[in-house]
Amino acid sequence: MKRLSKFLIFSGTLIAVCGGSTVAIASNKACLLEGDFTLADERIVINDCAENVVMQAEEFREACEWMGNPFGDDKLKAKITYLQSCPAKPQAECQNVMMGQMNFLYYSRDAEMLATSKTSCDGFGGKWVEGK
Repeated sequence: MKRLSKFLIFSGTLIAVCGGSTVAIASNKACLLEGDFTLADERIVINDCAENVVMQAEEFREACEWMGNPFGDDKLKAKITYLQSCPAKPQAECQNVMMGQMNFLYYSRDAEMLATSKTSCDGFGGKWVEGK
């Protein structure tokens, strides 16, 4: 249960930070977040990608930067790589989050973490798709 609640923070992070207007599409359409760190004695591995659907470039970049370091702590900071698209073959995808502004793709999650991500996706109005 402890692991689940900590993971909800990170899965919710990917969904909750992405408000804003929908004027232009960013030139960098995706940000890959990678990290391996410990939070409250729990190892957390992040290998997720956020895909811009209709956000302004600056808003998308700000969302990615925040998702990469949601606690403002360099010890918990994920590596961010900007790409033209997310890597192929995710385990699952949460599509059309935050009124269709973003998609979130997940690559290295165990069954419990995927189930938690699905619940978060559903709760934020996204469409859950497993494997592509």
